[in-house]
Amino acid sequence: MLISPPKDNLLLFIAVFVLLWVAFFIRSLFKDRMEVDPKIYHPYIAYSIFIVIWILTNYYFQSNLLLRFSEQTSVNIAIIANLSSYFAFGFAFLFSCRLSSEDKKLKVWQIILFFIETTFALIINLIPNLTITGITVVDKGIFTIHFGPFATLFFLNAFVFIGIIIYNFTKLRKSKLKLNKEKSIYLLFGILVFMSSTIISQIIIPIIWQDFSFAWVPPALSVTEAVLIGYTLLYHRLYSFRYISFWLSSYVMNLVIFLVPFLYFHNTNSGADFPISIIFIIFTGIFWNKTLLKSKGIASLMIYKDKKTPVDKIYELADEFKYSSQHAITKLALLLDTPRDDLLLVGKNTNYNIFIPHLEQSNSALVKDELDYQIHYAPDSKHSELHQVQKEMDSHKTALILPIFGKNKLISHLLVSAKKRNGSTFSNEEISALQWVLTKVQGYIESERKVRQSQALANSIAHEMRNPLSQLMYHFERIGIQSDKNGISKELEQGKLAIQRGSQLIDIILNESKGVDINQSLFKTYSISVLTEQFIYEYSFESEDIKKRIHLDLNDDFLINVNDTLFGFIVFNLLRNAIHYFEDPNCSISIQLVKGNTTNSLIFRDTGPGINSNILPNIFDDFFTHNKQGGTGLGLSYCLRVMHSFKGNIACYSKQGEFTEFVLSFPKINTDHQAITIEPTAIQQESFGIAKIRNNSSKKTVLIVDDKKVQRMLIQTFIANDNLVIVQAENGAEALKIVNERHIDLIFMDSRMPVMNGAEAAAQIKAGHPLLPIVALTGESGHEEILKITAVMDAYLTKPISKPQLLQMLEKWI
Repeated sequence: MLISPPKDNLLLFIAVFVLLWVAFFIRSLFKDRMEVDPKIYHPYIAYSIFIVIWILTNYYFQSNLLLRFSEQTSVNIAIIANLSSYFAFGFAFLFSCRLSSEDKKLKVWQIILFFIETTFALIINLIPNLTITGITVVDKGIFTIHFGPFATLFFLNAFVFIGIIIYNFTKLRKSKLKLNKEKSIYLLFGILVFMSSTIISQIIIPIIWQDFSFAWVPPALSVTEAVLIGYTLLYHRLYSFRYISFWLSSYVMNLVIFLVPFLYFHNTNSGADFPISIIFIIFTGIFWNKTLLKSKGIASLMIYKDKKTPVDKIYELADEFKYSSQHAITKLALLLDTPRDDLLLVGKNTNYNIFIPHLEQSNSALVKDELDYQIHYAPDSKHSELHQVQKEMDSHKTALILPIFGKNKLISHLLVSAKKRNGSTFSNEEISALQWVLTKVQGYIESERKVRQSQALANSIAHEMRNPLSQLMYHFERIGIQSDKNGISKELEQGKLAIQRGSQLIDIILNESKGVDINQSLFKTYSISVLTEQFIYEYSFESEDIKKRIHLDLNDDFLINVNDTLFGFIVFNLLRNAIHYFEDPNCSISIQLVKGNTTNSLIFRDTGPGINSNILPNIFDDFFTHNKQGGTGLGLSYCLRVMHSFKGNIACYSKQGEFTEFVLSFPKINTDHQAITIEPTAIQQESFGIAKIRNNSSKKTVLIVDDKKVQRMLIQTFIANDNLVIVQAENGAEALKIVNERHIDLIFMDSRMPVMNGAEAAAQIKAGHPLLPIVALTGESGHEEILKITAVMDAYLTKPISKPQLLQMLEKWI
């Protein structure tokens, strides 16, 4: 047999709970939450107090007090119940009017209506026998109220307030304030649950069937209504209704799983209550979390049509930030339903300085919809400083700014978002999940910022290095033209070769800083003996004595498919590291080539101090360096990546105090491959190019476009001959003007220039002269940048430009 709930104790508990809630609401309103005008919420406080009185009067009828006092006392308590319920409806009407009012003020007709209805309610309830004539008591909770002639009119009178309240809360759905639209859901749900239960159980059933046994239900449900409305009024960052439904469904389902078996065994085994209770508690403790996880999955499928809620998916993004914040932000934009381009992770900068004090003060997100609500309902004398913040968020079209705190609890980054596509506001669960994720990944974001700073610095240094290299190339070329005595030409060729290798090394730095994979399309087949000897010759030894300590055994030659500059980087790095430890004058280096059955090897061995066996496993790790001041720890780690790109490997063997040996393994190459000759052929290439141009019957006009004068002069020096007319321009706009005024056969165009850049100029030139060839001169080396250039230009050359490259372009396009 099921035990009926103790209605009197339940109602007393609810009355105390609602009273405590009212006290908390008042404290919060007047102490912590002065961002809105307290006068707006005064009617809600009065409403809640009358709800408490109404619950207590119902408690009287469900308790033993009903039997202790006279019938007249019961009649008086019933009249108090009528008036308390009326005033609850009346004050609910007043705060709904103020909440839905654009100017936050009551209209004259609303005030008049309230006083007329109140006067009528007081008169017919205070005059005896008009609403209640008597009460027949059988037992506590079992009674019959005898209504007077005006009872029906009194109850119908309440419907006026009920209708207007529902209308006002529905009106909030059309409010200009998005937050009001969100709040209206809670307000409507709370008031409808309470009022519908009151009408059914305390008006319809008693009047039609004279049954008062359900009179306790509305007071019991009033806790839901009072707290829902209070929560909606007090807080401006709400959990979404779907999310609340998800959690309620999850816990209700999980509770049913354990409660149904317990009630079944409890009712069928009345003599074993205690053992069953112990078993139930143990069983619940063991399986609660597991079944709750399943319940959440089912609830999520029911409400979100997915096994995971959007909030769970936001939490999972913490792992995405480990690899790339940009990819994580892209996925986050999809989850939040915001445009990807309008969801930004930015560092603290002057554009957002106005928001920083408010973010630091609240230690939380700044939400535009909350700010609009706060300013709208604030007293006229309050929060005038927030109007500027509101204006700035409007101008930036920003809906959310969420701070990320770094060291010393200072803001390091901001997550900035525009409004959602569907127009809804950001919910509390979304913002809480975002705050948790961003707090957890703050270290990753800060590390990525430092990496990007390093990349930007490397990019800037590399680009700045190109200008002096171009100047050197220009002056070498001028000297070469004017003199060819005492072997100067040979020295100049070596200088040009060094500049070209320096340029290639700049490209390596840029690609490495951007995380671009090594471009294998630039690999060519070389004789390793010739290539190794060339780089040994090019290395700048500190003295002839050190150079004499290098012993080469290159007789066992073989072919390798490599990028010569990258191979040179490995050779230079191994030489530099070995020579660094040449403290003993007897130290030496030997380089030997060894052919094998499956792989061929270059063995680089030095008789230096060797490497400690504890350190040896780490020497190829990124940023690892040992007993070497000024080292970056990137040399050997990059050598390993380069060798892997060659389809080979590099290994190190060492014995401390005796030797260190690096073995470079290369895959075997078919001997049918033709090895590239390393000997300089620049002069031959130049002569061939010049001859081709001179054989043309008419002069051609070449336009050189670059904002740097030295670059234009260098290119003109490289290509100048009697059959070419050379024209110069400083930027894209000037080039466009020249093309429109005279015939041009070929354009060499810098990609980055002031006024109008190369890509924009090329697009406009191609629109009017689609067959005019344009060759980009660029300092860019990344794949994406090159794609942008080649989309509007016919070819590109990477700075610093060599003379053979330019002549080849002339041969191709003229």
